[in-house]
Amino acid sequence: MLKVFAKIIGLLLVFSLLTSCGDVSSVARPQQKELVLINQVLKDWREGYQSEDLDRYMGTFWEDGFLYVSDMGTVDDKTDDVIFDDIRDERAAAEHVFSSFQDIEIELSEPPEIQLNTDRTQAEVRNHYRIQGFVADGNSLEGGYTGWFAEGNNIFTFELRTSKDSDKQEWRITEWKDEAYSEEQIRAANNIQ
Repeated sequence: MLKVFAKIIGLLLVFSLLTSCGDVSSVARPQQKELVLINQVLKDWREGYQSEDLDRYMGTFWEDGFLYVSDMGTVDDKTDDVIFDDIRDERAAAEHVFSSFQDIEIELSEPPEIQLNTDRTQAEVRNHYRIQGFVADGNSLEGGYTGWFAEGNNIFTFELRTSKDSDKQEWRITEWKDEAYSEEQIRAANNIQ
């Protein structure tokens, strides 16, 4: 009886191996080189800001033609919009944030939506973000708060250009449109009463 059972188990094992040989799941197509490089810039952008590494963060932008626009969560009110058309303004803003907050956390939706132009030298990159920062222990912001939170959508324009430093082609951000959520939108998006 034991020999018959062993033969049946052996046959079932051989049968399962034979029938499963062709059932390998399809291998995902590798990402296009441009998308990999753009995603790396986004990673450097996020990690540079989170770690307060000013050089890494600023290295994700092209200086020439830089533009940052934020509606500050008030689409219909242009009086509070923030516009930087000089990379030095972005550097100064980042330095201010880095000196004011001890811990910054950024979440980005993945994968980002990336649309390349026809000659593959420019890309529009969209993602959703959540960012929060906390002040050092013993400090507080106006109103007694110990941190801040923001959420919204980024629309980046990336360009492939030759770097002056290395004479090689690189993807970097030239324009950044921040479509920030209002407090009401943040509450609705996160089911907060």
